[in-house]
Order: sequence, then structure tokens, then C-alpha cells
Amino acid sequence: MLKHLLIAAAYILLAVALALVLPGMVPALSATAGWVIGAVALVAGVLAHEAWTRMEAGEIATARLFQLHTQSTSLRKDVGYLQGEVTRLDAAVGSLADGGDSKAKADLDRVVSEVRVLQNLIGQLSTGGGEKPATDKPQDADAPPKISEGLEEEEILNIVREGLKRDRVDLYLQPVVSLPQRKIRFYECFSRIRSDDGRIILPQQYMEVASREGLIGAIDNLLLFRCVHLVRRAQSQKHSVGFFCNISANTLCDRAFFSDFVDFMGANTELARNLIFEFCQEDVDAHSAEIDDYIARLGSYGFYFSLDRVGDLSKLDIPGLSRKRFKYIKIDGAQLLPHDGPGADESGQAVEGGDAATIVGVNVAALKRVLDVHGIDLIAEKIETEQDLLELLDYRIDYGQGYLFGEPRISKEA
Repeated sequence: MLKHLLIAAAYILLAVALALVLPGMVPALSATAGWVIGAVALVAGVLAHEAWTRMEAGEIATARLFQLHTQSTSLRKDVGYLQGEVTRLDAAVGSLADGGDSKAKADLDRVVSEVRVLQNLIGQLSTGGGEKPATDKPQDADAPPKISEGLEEEEILNIVREGLKRDRVDLYLQPVVSLPQRKIRFYECFSRIRSDDGRIILPQQYMEVASREGLIGAIDNLLLFRCVHLVRRAQSQKHSVGFFCNISANTLCDRAFFSDFVDFMGANTELARNLIFEFCQEDVDAHSAEIDDYIARLGSYGFYFSLDRVGDLSKLDIPGLSRKRFKYIKIDGAQLLPHDGPGADESGQAVEGGDAATIVGVNVAALKRVLDVHGIDLIAEKIETEQDLLELLDYRIDYGQGYLFGEPRISKEA
């Protein structure tokens, strides 16, 4: 409104100036002629302003129509998927009514298990309520995310609550590449919460306040289920990359959700080809009783696991991890790089003359050999520079992850 008022004021002032000043500058013009010229200028300004306003409104309408088209396309895909689920459910029920076969029962079990997980997840999210507004602006997948900084706790909490209400919890993917070829083999899944102006807040910003308010479990479980949905779509499109999906301590402690989720994965064992569940070392140590049972069940369905945020190798039971189907270990690249100080021999004992890369007294080259023996791949994460990569390649690191290979970007499929 202010913009249009300023434009109108500009051409009105111009018209008045012409009417008052022009007769004085041109003696042949009378005062009446000056006012006529001013009126003509005013009418021309009004018409130009009207034409510009209509053009602007047309551009806004075009953008809105494009957004509606995008949303309707996504909705059609979801409806098509649900129609397929209903068809399979109907076929399964019909087959069971006639005595059924094992495939029909498996289809029914898969649908039922998914419904259970969705019911549990919807129950967690329903405390926020609300409908997703059609005018909500999604994050541009090709543009780097704009991070909201300097927020107070109350502002962060409001963004988290609105994000759950308005479906603004987005799934981001960061590539994991094979070394030294740098071919994308996996993606790691992250959550980002978007505010109404399109900016995002990172987990390290909302984790503490969301945990305190009892919202972090809903966020983590929503991310977990969206990872599964993404893998299913990737398989339907014949993509061969894998996806690392983190299972947090909050999810592990939510027995009702995670038990149903494990049952759901048991009915979707085909996802095991492309889905790797990831646990951080601290959670594995603190929740071993809960994890062991779930890992055993998921492992029996063919799923593999990854150990993330490894900081203390002295606590690792590598043969035990291998038996539990841990196939990947992630370590911060900075911890793997050579540094001044005592090194270590292959038994992990410190020796003088250092400058070897060590983690809590364990020689990295020796660690890599032990991991190879037990079929566990080493992923160096947070690799930022070419120099760091060159030094890490000396240790025959299997995979790399970090901003050098690509930053997290929003998933177009989820």
C-alpha cells in the first residue's frame, strides 16, 4: 500500500507542478492551458499506474497458479500411492476371506503395520493441531538454506511448534562418496525446521528447547518415517544409492512407536537394500539394553547399521559390532588426521616419535586393518578441504562426507 501511495503522490505532484510552473516558463500558455496540461499528465499517470498494477497482479496470480499446480501434482502422487495401498489391502482381505495365501497375508501385515506407525506418529503430532496453509512457502531445493540466527528460546519454540503444525519439518540429504573416486554412494538424512518466511533452524538450535518441551520425539520419529518413505520412492525409481537414517535416543526410548516401527520394517524387508539405520556411540553405550533387542530384530530382517559420532575407540567391540550387522563406522575427519605427539603401534600402545594419526591412543592404520578384517567400512565425515582429503587417502578410507563433496540440500522427493 505504501508503495502505491508513493507512486500516486509522485505523479500527482508532477501534474500540479506542470499546471503551476509551465505557464510561467512559456508566456504563450495561459493558466487554463497549464491546468489542462497538468490534468492530461495526471490522467496519463493514473493509466500507467493502473496498467502496472494489473501487470503485477498478473505475475502474482501466475506464481500462485504454478504453486497450486505443484501442490496438486504432489497430491496426485500421494493419492495414487494410497489407491495402490487400498487396492492391495482389498485384494489381501479378499484372499484371506477365501482361505488366502502367504503373499496376501504378507501384504495385509505390511499395510496394518504401516497404519500402526502412522497412528502413533499422528498421535504425537496431533498435540500441535492445525492445517497446513496453502500459502506456506517451501524451501527452494536448489538454493542454499537461509539459517535463522540470534533467536531467543521463545522464538525457537514457536518455530518448532508451528513447524509441526504446518508440516515444515523438512528432510535434507548430504552425499557420502566413495574414495578416491568421489562417486555418490549414499545420502545421510537430516532434519531442518522451516519458519513461515522460509528460513531454517538447525538441530543444534532447537534440540535443547524441543527436548524440554517434549517435542523432540515427534520430530525424530517424523524424520525416521520420512526416510523410509524416501527410500521407497527411490527404489520405485530404480535408484541404487543408500540412505543413512539416524535413530536417536528419543526414538529408542519411545517404546510404543519404535516397537511398531520395527514391526513395520519387518513387513518391508525389501527396503533393507537401500536403508542403513544409524546410532551414535553415546546412545549405544547408554541404551544398550533397548538397542540390542531392536537391532537383533531389524538385523534378522536384513538391515545393516552404522555407528556415528565415534569419539572413543577404546570402548568399541569391533567383532561384536560386526556380529550385530554394523557395516559402517563414522569418525570425524579431523580426528583421523596426523597430529603432533606420540603415535601408536598396531596394538594401540603409545610410542615415541609420534606424528601418527591416533584416536584415544589407537593407530588409525591399524584400526582400518581391523575394520577390514571384520567387514566394516570407515567413513570420514566433516571433510572440508582438499588438503585434508589428501592426507586421509593415505589411510585407505572407504568413504568421505563433508562440505567438500556437497552440503545438505532439501529432498525433492520427501
